[in-house]
Amino acid sequence: MKTKIKNVGLFLLFATFATNSFAQDQGQHNPRDGFNLGVSAGTWFPTGNNKVLGNPIIGGLILDLKSNKTSVSLVFDMIFNVAKTDTLFIKHNDEIVKRTNYFAGQLGFDVDYELYQKNNFVLQAGSGIGYGNISYYNPNKDINVDKGSLFVSPGVSMKYYVGQRSHFKFRLQYYVANYKLKDNVSTNFKGNYITTKLIYAW
Repeated sequence: MKTKIKNVGLFLLFATFATNSFAQDQGQHNPRDGFNLGVSAGTWFPTGNNKVLGNPIIGGLILDLKSNKTSVSLVFDMIFNVAKTDTLFIKHNDEIVKRTNYFAGQLGFDVDYELYQKNNFVLQAGSGIGYGNISYYNPNKDINVDKGSLFVSPGVSMKYYVGQRSHFKFRLQYYVANYKLKDNVSTNFKGNYITTKLIYAW
């Protein structure tokens, strides 16, 4: 319970900081300001023992609010493991289950600031915070071996406008998280990961 309260507190602190930054930019108007809805596709690259998870496909939705040089985004990602080759060993009760796939999702809150802009090209940097969950074993609706984790995700983006508000964006983020199961028998999934995404928003 204390961990969950701490996680919620950190999330609220980050949201408060983002809201204050966004409010400071309200004094100036930009025709590209406002809400954008986007879709994304990409993959992730584990950097620790979690390399056994491979490079799954990431598909997501983004709701972005831009004001002058600051963007605040709500990001939802689904992670589909479609090309796993390594065998995962998952402890369930007193047995070890062999798995070759998994399923994951994450909900994040990103804040980005414009570092450079020329014509239709924009370079941004920022960070995010959120919560993710990986389900390693789910044989039926009553059984689920999974691990949730709070994450922090600094990143950079390159954006190119194809209309007044519509744009493509390439985003690179480094996620600090921990999806290692608590037992010492299952495969060790401890490690962070990098994501790359191509986003189209309008």
